[in-house]
Amino acid sequence: MPDTIAKERGVIADEGTSKAKIERAALILFVDKSIEGVSTKSIAAFANVSEGLLYRHYKSKADLARALMLTIHERLTELVRRHMNQSLDAAVSDIVRDYAALADEDWPLFAYHLLYMHRFPNLSEDGPLRAAAELVQFNQSAGRLRSGVSSDLLASMALGVVLQAAHSKLLGANIGALSGHIDTFERAVMAVLEDA
Repeated sequence: MPDTIAKERGVIADEGTSKAKIERAALILFVDKSIEGVSTKSIAAFANVSEGLLYRHYKSKADLARALMLTIHERLTELVRRHMNQSLDAAVSDIVRDYAALADEDWPLFAYHLLYMHRFPNLSEDGPLRAAAELVQFNQSAGRLRSGVSSDLLASMALGVVLQAAHSKLLGANIGALSGHIDTFERAVMAVLEDA
């Protein structure tokens, strides 16, 4: 289990606040034991707060789980969107680097995203896949990528390069820090986009 400092790091809330402790405790327990495998009582106990305080911040365990997913979903979407006006090579390089950095900086949050994104399919109309598909479409329209291949398919495959490696790490594969594989990821993403 994490050290005391890590347990005080918030996902949404400011570090060190009771809300931050609740968020971090829930995140760690959801990844370790599953959303169904923990109760609000166990989250509160792990956060060293009362269950009543948890309910002051979140209406339910489901509300807390959704808030955590929405946060990582929005971070990943913004991460892709902020590179929309770059050249394709620069965008791929920066997005891969940023995805790897986020995973390495907050592995429990990234692992939570990997494990439970399927549970929140209607989180929003927008998301990392939509943003990546728009980036692909833009580059197809500009003639930098071959058209005729679904932008959603290409975006899924490109994002999957990093996400599948992260998922394998989550399952115990000896992958280490994702940032250690940036060059390999970049080459693979470019191969997916250019050779499809």
